[in-house]
Amino acid sequence: MHFPSKKNDISVALNSFCEDKLSNYSKERNFDYGQPHNNVSTLSPYINRRIISENEVIKVALKNHKIGKIEKFIQEVFWRTYWRGWLELHPWVYKQVNNETSQVAIPIKTGIKCFDHWTEELIETGYLHNHARMWYASIWIFTLNKPWVSGANFFKRNLLDWCPASNTLGWRWVAGIQTIGKPYIAKADNIKLFTKNRFHPINQLNEKPMPVKNEPSAREAIKFYLPRILNLENHDNVGLVLTKNDLSLDKLFEAKKITFERCIYIEEDKKSSRSAVVNSFEKRIMDETISKTPRVKVFCNYNQLIDWARNYKFNKVIFPYETIGNEILNKRELIEKLKKAQIAPIFFIRDWDRHAFPFANKGFFHFKKKIPYLLKLNNLT
Repeated sequence: MHFPSKKNDISVALNSFCEDKLSNYSKERNFDYGQPHNNVSTLSPYINRRIISENEVIKVALKNHKIGKIEKFIQEVFWRTYWRGWLELHPWVYKQVNNETSQVAIPIKTGIKCFDHWTEELIETGYLHNHARMWYASIWIFTLNKPWVSGANFFKRNLLDWCPASNTLGWRWVAGIQTIGKPYIAKADNIKLFTKNRFHPINQLNEKPMPVKNEPSAREAIKFYLPRILNLENHDNVGLVLTKNDLSLDKLFEAKKITFERCIYIEEDKKSSRSAVVNSFEKRIMDETISKTPRVKVFCNYNQLIDWARNYKFNKVIFPYETIGNEILNKRELIEKLKKAQIAPIFFIRDWDRHAFPFANKGFFHFKKKIPYLLKLNNLT
């Protein structure tokens, strides 16, 4: 599979999917036909970095289809938002996983043909169909008896669209600890059906597993304290920092005709935990963003960032809001340095997240009822 890095090519892919494939999405989405996975959008690596936004994706989809015909696709776009919001309200869940030091060798060859195929596909391309991810996690946990956290870390290393919330909570859901006592069980006949007979691991899977044990007890969701609303019209001559969490935040400022200077912060990671495929993709994305962004500075440490803010005499520097697990700049060291330089850091949350996160305090069924309201709030209906 090839994932383009140019915005024009990404936009073409979005429009092409919405025009040619979206009408059959609800019927076809669960089938893993193999590469290039034309029955799904494969846009998640770009949405994850907000090269294109959720709002943009749904807007293009609704230009081509009536809302009732693409309800399932819209729900899938909101699933990622829901997971991110849920983790914001249950931050200790990710901290527990992040503190886990379990190391398990990757089972490259297990003798289970479908599992071995998906391992190779993930390592080589950085992508797996969503249904394959569910089967894979279930086989990892219940057939191979590997800790779910080590599987989640394997996905973290290799997925182009890795998201701390979707990945962590997806693995917890398969294990039966996100929805307590209801694990997702990979079954040979289901795999045969939804891979169109490409695989049929009959008598190779544990289809009646024991539930995962020794997980911490559930806790109530915390109250989500929204960052104060930033009235962009009241700000002029500000500094804006783009990161891989949000590479198009500057477009909101341009639309408001606000005077600003921008920079891109690329986190130094001398010992990257991500695969060569992921690192190469991110480098292409960053190189393309830098080449297409006017008057942009590129920094890789806090001192450069603060010197830039001082030189332009900014009293405020705006960063993308950082959700749990995506912290790049919202760290005590940077905030203290900015305050010493009398520069106020502002973490800007997009309206899409601001509206949705408070409703992610329960299950997705509850959240799903709010989707029509959220679409209206985002001026999509």
